[in-house]
Amino acid sequence: MSSSPTNFSVDLSKVAALGSMPAYSREALEAYQKYGLSSEDRLYYQLVSEMALETSAFKPGANLCVFGEAVSDAYIVRQGELEVHTEGLIYRVGPGAVIGLAAGLANAPHNMTATAITVVTVSVIPIFKALKAITTCHPGLRGINRSTVMRVLNLKAVPESMK
Repeated sequence: MSSSPTNFSVDLSKVAALGSMPAYSREALEAYQKYGLSSEDRLYYQLVSEMALETSAFKPGANLCVFGEAVSDAYIVRQGELEVHTEGLIYRVGPGAVIGLAAGLANAPHNMTATAITVVTVSVIPIFKALKAITTCHPGLRGINRSTVMRVLNLKAVPESMK
């Protein structure tokens, strides 16, 4: 087990400077450059500004997911910090982290345990909706999603749920 956690987080101060402008507007694209947002910061802003996702919160010590359990929802971390245990490693993640999406799309159990360190606010992605969206999206995007899921989960074959 790793003794010091690896960190992942977006710069919330830069993202907050965007306010509530539409994520794909010309104004937002200019602001991304003006405020020096990284690709992770921009992706986070685009995901959390999506109004169709429900929001949920977890208290410190609560598990968002447990290794080996079935995935029904994936989470985009909006605020707070989590400790993630996977493959003998410990990661500390924050806003912008996506928990459970790859496993859910592959119809595989969780490959990690993620525990809230602080109060954690998330946007919830129901896996059944994500799978439906994958099957109806452009074939090129479906291929990108398939490749990403396979890489993240280190799979050698395409999951049945993504064929």
